[in-house]
Amino acid sequence: MSSTERTSVNPAPWQNSTGNEDRVNQTATGDNSASRLSADDTKPAAADPAVANPVDERAATDETRATGTASSRPTTLSAVLTTVITGLLIGSVATVMHANIWYVNESVWLPWGLLFSGALVWFASVWCGTATRRVWGAAVPGLLTYVLSWAYAYLKNGSALVVTSWDAPIGMVGYAWFAVIFVAVMAAVIMTGRYIVRLRRQARR
Repeated sequence: MSSTERTSVNPAPWQNSTGNEDRVNQTATGDNSASRLSADDTKPAAADPAVANPVDERAATDETRATGTASSRPTTLSAVLTTVITGLLIGSVATVMHANIWYVNESVWLPWGLLFSGALVWFASVWCGTATRRVWGAAVPGLLTYVLSWAYAYLKNGSALVVTSWDAPIGMVGYAWFAVIFVAVMAAVIMTGRYIVRLRRQARR
């Protein structure tokens, strides 16, 4: 074998260093390219936690909804004040209005005041229950109305606001008024309960 061929087979030391430098430069260039790919989002650097854990994301969403629902619920003190004040006002008005009767003739009469007062108590009770988001909030106005009516009827003899007698239409309406209050309160409590259950179901979705 000639010396020329030996030289080509065994490169000089400085040629080896040049080759090493080229390999180092290629490796560095490859690392920089990988860094650029990660920076340009062509290749994600790490997995998204929200995508990796969809169950945790749904749990966080449910917790946020539940927190929002709880925070929008009035406090107990606010609920008590709202229901008591509304019950006293509506109870007084309804008790005064319940005895209005439209006499068509001596034998035919229509207790429109009884119907109006019952609807008023029912509406106020439903509003208190749904506004405070408490079932007992729907019962307080009707209970206060019942107490006021009973006080007007039996704590003072000869009361003109609530007359209880079977001898005259106004006395019959007085007895019927207590039954109407009970029906209005029960209807308001049932509607409020269903409303609250529906809100809780929506918050869990």
